[in-house]
Amino acid sequence: MLKPCERPMKMLKLEALSRRLSANHPKQERIKNDFRKIRTGFNGERSIGKELKDLPKEYRVFHDLRLDHAGSRYFQMDFLIITRNYCIIIEVKNFAGTLYFDRTYPQLIRTKDGQEQAYLDPLIQVDVQKSRLNDWLTFHKFPSLPIETLIANANSNTIIKTTPGFTPIFKKITGKETLITKIHTLEEKYPSEQLTQRQSTRLSNTILQKNTPHNPDILKLYQVDEQDLLKSVQCPECAALHMHYHWGKWSCSQCSYASKDAHIQTLRDFALLIKPNITNKQARLFLQIDSIDIMQRMLSALELPYSGQFKNRAYRLDGLIHE
Repeated sequence: MLKPCERPMKMLKLEALSRRLSANHPKQERIKNDFRKIRTGFNGERSIGKELKDLPKEYRVFHDLRLDHAGSRYFQMDFLIITRNYCIIIEVKNFAGTLYFDRTYPQLIRTKDGQEQAYLDPLIQVDVQKSRLNDWLTFHKFPSLPIETLIANANSNTIIKTTPGFTPIFKKITGKETLITKIHTLEEKYPSEQLTQRQSTRLSNTILQKNTPHNPDILKLYQVDEQDLLKSVQCPECAALHMHYHWGKWSCSQCSYASKDAHIQTLRDFALLIKPNITNKQARLFLQIDSIDIMQRMLSALELPYSGQFKNRAYRLDGLIHE
């Protein structure tokens, strides 16, 4: 997999924001609900990603792409698979219950626990993605490629229905158990190579270079004041923000758990919520440490890239985010 499954930045930021706000903060409920939705979607994508690992190496698989369309806006694809003969866009759903693909008024209706909820028709979503990918290939001067689209549902217990007379749409819909079979079936439609090996490699490299992950300013998006963020190091065991540093380790005043590296998560939270670089002074304030020397040793031990000298030195925290 050329671009493997990684948790999206918004998911990481929402998780960090929730733990850095008090339990009774007015935005907590919305933040937790949004986090659960994104986590459910990502778990579905990760489940589908595991199935796609069984594809031969000539299938170049990219997860969670966000590409510039016509220089003005972006389009996103859960999975894009590139071969020298054709490519496939996969839209992933991770719904429980019954899914009804209504063709009378194109929409997806999910029924669960007696409750109905309507969603944008994913078949329309992938058609839009297909059109925009075609435009993107043309803009970047690549040969036109046949593009197939699939809807992959990651939940094995989902029941899928459609309007009577529209059963051909099931050619576009698959569960994770039949996904690879469905992909291999498509191979028979496209026996001719459209790309040379060199073109295929250049296309893969261009996709990776042009991919622009969604990275929102989470405090601005949820209108949270930086002053509302709780400081100090969080205990990995009980999640209390009551850890104190003494004799080379962090100790939790709530559960007595001890750790040598509990501060790494706190630095990661700073990078996700505030900015991707930090000075000694900013780190001391956020981790609630008084000693300049202790803070300097902690930051130096992480071997982070930095810029500036002495008190103006700023350490880059980007490398901690996906660890």
